[in-house]
Amino acid sequence: MTTRPAASTASSPRPHRGFPAFVCAIVGGVLVLATPFIARHIDGSADQFGSRTVPVFPAIGWLVCAALASVVVSHRLQIWFTVDEGSVLAIAYDILPLMLFLAPVISIAAVISGHLLLAAAGAALTVYHGVLVVPRLVSQRVPSWARTAPQFRLAVANVYVDNTTPAAAAQQLTESDVDVIVIAEATPQFMRTFDSAGGDASHPHRVSDPADTSDYAVAIASRLPLGPRSAVRSLGRLRLAVAEVEIGGLLTTIAGLNPRSTFDQDGQEIWKDQMDELKSYVPTVSGPLVVAGDLNSTEFRPEFEELLKVGLDDAIDSLGQAWKPSFSLKSVWPLGIFGVVARLDQALVNDRVCALKIRTLKPRGSDHLPFVITLAVR
Repeated sequence: MTTRPAASTASSPRPHRGFPAFVCAIVGGVLVLATPFIARHIDGSADQFGSRTVPVFPAIGWLVCAALASVVVSHRLQIWFTVDEGSVLAIAYDILPLMLFLAPVISIAAVISGHLLLAAAGAALTVYHGVLVVPRLVSQRVPSWARTAPQFRLAVANVYVDNTTPAAAAQQLTESDVDVIVIAEATPQFMRTFDSAGGDASHPHRVSDPADTSDYAVAIASRLPLGPRSAVRSLGRLRLAVAEVEIGGLLTTIAGLNPRSTFDQDGQEIWKDQMDELKSYVPTVSGPLVVAGDLNSTEFRPEFEELLKVGLDDAIDSLGQAWKPSFSLKSVWPLGIFGVVARLDQALVNDRVCALKIRTLKPRGSDHLPFVITLAVR
């Protein structure tokens, strides 16, 4: 069945007020850049930029450390306090773990060239890198209840509006042997292709809006019957495809979404409004809940941590799979040569759901890697 969109509950955009993050970034960068000058005022030989062996290295090293520190300072302050970032810093947060790989390189080179103060700055950033990443590489212990609980398999796929092989992408999903599929960029044209590939038989139960022809359309296809409250819902600026499915006698809510990209005009402000709506929605669900789709954000944005505070857990991180990126810059030629660079496709769960395992599928013409995650519910 295809459900009709629920009645709109549109609201005015919520104000995002707070100390501008770019000010924090400038302060952090200036403090780092000031360090060698302050040190030389105390000790005239400290980290001189005119080194005979490596004339320009200290200057470049300090500039890179300052740039990294500016992002780190604003990132940390935004987590602790009310700080409001723009699109540039949001993207910087997304790639912060990749950027911080420069820190140990600078630190080692500084030790070799005798610039110990610069080496210390690089080492401090390297420590922060470890604090940010290492906990996400360790899988959490599976609770005892999950070993015998009912399970289901969920596929999450951004099929890409400009996909040149949509039939292959659709066939992969219909043959993935999953119970429920969350499809981002699910235009009416792709959903027709999905049905032609056998989706109408393998996953006949649907939540979708045939009138939504935007790049951010989202649909849920299920081989399990859907509850009567399954629908596409408009919550302010956020569109949620909400499916209720029965898993082992437990009514489980699956919310699929594809919020606005930061690269769009006013995209960051709209995205933050949508995350606010999602944070308001999560506590209204009493049973098992899965929030999945292309969130157009990595787990390193402070707003992502705010989502976790309202009762969600990062299912992929809980499996120790933080370094499984899902998005490539294939659509931004020639940056696609770098391959997948960040994980934008997410699966978040409340405490009634536990992730057991995950596998990645091939992209099939998309700039995103689909994945299948096995979940237990209680």
